[in-house]
Amino acid sequence: MVYAYRMQVEDRNRIIEADVEALKEHDAPLGEAWGGIMEYWDYADNRMELNYETLPETLPRDDSLCIVVLGFQLLPDGGMAPEMLGRCELALAAAKQYPNAYLAVTGGGTAAGNALATEAGVMTEWFLEQGIDQSRIILEDRSSTTDENAKFTLKILTEQYPQIRSIAIVTSDYHVPLGCTLFTEAALLYGCEHGRVPWSVDAHVALRGYGLTEYTNPAEQALYIWALANPQQI
Repeated sequence: MVYAYRMQVEDRNRIIEADVEALKEHDAPLGEAWGGIMEYWDYADNRMELNYETLPETLPRDDSLCIVVLGFQLLPDGGMAPEMLGRCELALAAAKQYPNAYLAVTGGGTAAGNALATEAGVMTEWFLEQGIDQSRIILEDRSSTTDENAKFTLKILTEQYPQIRSIAIVTSDYHVPLGCTLFTEAALLYGCEHGRVPWSVDAHVALRGYGLTEYTNPAEQALYIWALANPQQI
């Protein structure tokens, strides 16, 4: 089913539906999860309306909400590229809009000339300088890809912040569909193993003005989706 969507084959919907039903017969929870993943992936790519500037006003007002900022490649010296700064500025506005929400920053060491710098660490320093309280910031500084953003954030939140039930993603517009899909996938697959889906991805806010296309191609997206589901095989 991932291959059918990846290759955009003509009868992919029929193939995906048949594969999901076959998987349900073998493992009902896993089949339900993959049905949800494939449905969300299609929605994110084809029907999701991008939300710019601010988060909607309908999200939880307590600490069950976590605003997740997806990282971006650091400059060689460990500084922020303009695109990362733009994401942080949107996240700062979202954190002020929802003052009881947690703020998760994601991304490991990607600075060619500074082995000590991490995307999450640099973002954390910036948010602290802007007045965000340390107690609100959740640091995920191991990941190097978007699927790892989702996998490692999932581990931190489920183990240390079980009250979080709602996720809002902050990233660039071209990256929103993949980011939201991977965090949804992580939650649904966790639900198969543990009997509960820890969160839903309820909103996003998108940074406009950057025209990368790598993450909007179903063939590329499928590699991240498969990696998250089968980390030992990628």
